[in-house]
Amino acid sequence: MIQNKPFFNIGPGNIIKREMEALNWTQEDLAEILGMSPKSISKIINNKQAITIDSAILLGKVFDTSPEFWLNLEQNYRLRIKAGGKKEDKTSLIGKIRKFMPLSLMKKKGWLSFDRSVDSQIKAYQEFWDQQKIDFSVYQENPVKFCMRQAKENPLYTRYYTQTWIKKAEKEALLIKSTSYQEKVLKNLLKRIPDFTNMEDGISLFIEELENCGIKFMVLSHLEKTYLDGAAFWQKENPVIVLTARYKNNDSFWWTIAHEIVHALLHIRTENDCFIDDNLDKDAGDNEKELEADRMVSEILKVREIKKLAEPFQRYFTEIHLLEISNKLNIHPGVVLGILQFSKMVTYKTKLNSYKLIIDKNILEKYMRG
Repeated sequence: MIQNKPFFNIGPGNIIKREMEALNWTQEDLAEILGMSPKSISKIINNKQAITIDSAILLGKVFDTSPEFWLNLEQNYRLRIKAGGKKEDKTSLIGKIRKFMPLSLMKKKGWLSFDRSVDSQIKAYQEFWDQQKIDFSVYQENPVKFCMRQAKENPLYTRYYTQTWIKKAEKEALLIKSTSYQEKVLKNLLKRIPDFTNMEDGISLFIEELENCGIKFMVLSHLEKTYLDGAAFWQKENPVIVLTARYKNNDSFWWTIAHEIVHALLHIRTENDCFIDDNLDKDAGDNEKELEADRMVSEILKVREIKKLAEPFQRYFTEIHLLEISNKLNIHPGVVLGILQFSKMVTYKTKLNSYKLIIDKNILEKYMRG
């Protein structure tokens, strides 16, 4: 199978460099031979300085070629740059776009629509950001605040892809109709989470109550390299809560939803306030607002009481112990187990994991926005 190799525009400098290597000459050697400065030779070799008639004559004598050979090389090289400039500019734009947005993945998720052409991909970027003219400043000037719980291999990609994700969440939230926001009702609902964990349709019922409080709720899958769990931000008159449902177990759901509700109640007041949380299964470090959210969620889900009741049985924690704690505190055993595992009091490799409920796929799909 024949493979097309990428075109490389060869200039006179490339030929000079090749001849110098064959003769084992340095730039200083050639500068001395031609009677030119090393700086000029360096520019010519890197195709940054044009070949003149005089320099073509000198090069012809040194490398036993005609002056026309060098002048033709120079002319053709500059013509190719001129002709290919527009295409190269567009190709460069696509490279930048892909730095900020995982285009292929977003197309697969149905977030973008484009074909293989460069123009189509550029148009998709502009439509996503509601731009008439392509502009990357949104990634540098975006006021969004988000909390990182651990260092990533590539923090730039993490930040850029996270900003892309939150933009998608903002666009989708505009399509959700909501009632007026009732902060007091939301506070009471937060306190009732333990009761909902034990209800047969607790998650569905809770989300309905959440919407009745004036919360715009959705599930939006995370983008690669972001490890996002959820977000809370303000849009016009209503808070918005987004979950990625990276983990499909009920213990993860209840911790994450409680965490985002706390942000909605305590930390967001304007449209510039936005908390994006990743790796909620990691320590919050020294971020005060994340620590505050963790403390409040711990109170709601009775983490201290759970750990105190489990401590005497830490070496040999059984199903009986799990159910006793669950019944005493009126919290689902799967949630109790998840808290003990996060606290390193029970191993993640245990048969007790069967008590963790997988969130009903139909529930997620009802609120899924891509």
